Amino acid sequence: MSSSSTPRHASGNDGASQRPSQRPEWTSQRAFIIASIASAIGLGNIWRFPYMAGENGGGTFIAAYAICILGIGLPLFIVETSAGSLLDRGPVGVFGRIAGRAGKWLGWLVVAVSVLLMSYYMVITGWTLGYFIDAIRSNLRPFDSFTSGYASVWYFLSVGILVFLVLRQGMGGIERLGKILMPILTLMVVALAIYSQSLDGAAEARSFYTSFDVDRFLHPRTWQMAAGQAFYSLGVGTGVLITYGSYIPRNVNIVASSTAVALANSAISLSAGIVVFTIVYTFDIAPDTGSQLSFIAFPKIFAEAPGGSFLAATFFGLLFVAAFSSCYSLLTVAVAPLRDEVGLSNTAAALVAIGITIILGMPSALSFTATELSPGGKRFLDWIDLITGSGIVIAAGIVGALVIAWKIPRRSLMEEMAAAGRAS
Repeated sequence: MSSSSTPRHASGNDGASQRPSQRPEWTSQRAFIIASIASAIGLGNIWRFPYMAGENGGGTFIAAYAICILGIGLPLFIVETSAGSLLDRGPVGVFGRIAGRAGKWLGWLVVAVSVLLMSYYMVITGWTLGYFIDAIRSNLRPFDSFTSGYASVWYFLSVGILVFLVLRQGMGGIERLGKILMPILTLMVVALAIYSQSLDGAAEARSFYTSFDVDRFLHPRTWQMAAGQAFYSLGVGTGVLITYGSYIPRNVNIVASSTAVALANSAISLSAGIVVFTIVYTFDIAPDTGSQLSFIAFPKIFAEAPGGSFLAATFFGLLFVAAFSSCYSLLTVAVAPLRDEVGLSNTAAALVAIGITIILGMPSALSFTATELSPGGKRFLDWIDLITGSGIVIAAGIVGALVIAWKIPRRSLMEEMAAAGRAS
């Protein structure tokens, strides 16, 4: 790890700059885009987007979400990625360099947000793994039955072990896994979206997707939920963009790459939503069921449809692939500063990050077991999702972007966004 505070792309006397050899790097722009899409696409798109759209007016929410993606999410995506690339560090290193001790604390706060998100995100990822395994065995159970014992805890721990095994391999493991998973993920989403249009509820689902209510569109809650979903699904405010940006080689066009990631992210969200709502209207399920929507809807159709076991395995395999890719991506946010700032080896940093995440996530796992940990009558996991996904993430993203824009010279940031034009 270099001790120099000079940005990696700043020119020296010879007009060139060198990345410290100890720091890993994406092998190409394509590798960066694939890894970033893998990070952006996950349960935020396939689990969270449909239930958020269902609770907030369908097409009305989608319109607000699209505006938030293009008007806020994408610009902040570019800013955070560029800051990581310019300063060659994760969130702790970036904010520490530009804002001193206070900035370093802000960086660790961003890391904490990422770990907090993962503490319950890995629980839901465990559900997708469990349903995938049940589907392969042709033994899909209703959600209440699945969570009546302690399956949530065991699958949560299993996901934690799998994420650790990937994290300890470093950048190479993430790149290799992303190259395999992303084409499969994309094909699964497209196939399910096409298949869903043959169901009886397809027309109603399309109508729900294009509905628009002016009063609801102007309501502050709609915009809060839409902004939260945009930040959540893109990874804004979680530190993952700064971390991934720090691995960018000099020949990557950040603006073009970020735009590709945001568009792919939105396309997957919309495709997943149309699949979910077609099933919802086919089987007369309330679209505003809430966070359990996908886990309630899909077992119903898979239990009755021809080839249901195959479709179930495909869908829950898709959910697991998407969720797992986001798990290892977001936890690199914690691994990077533990390695770069604290000086731990990659394996030790991965072990610490997973250990803390499991400890913090156990209450969320227990909230959907026979224990039913529900402070104030609300599941612990639901409390954490409400607080982080629709609150803390928005605040972290905005504050972080303001600090970056305030402390990093505009010219340096703009040049970094267009680094491909200067590099080779």
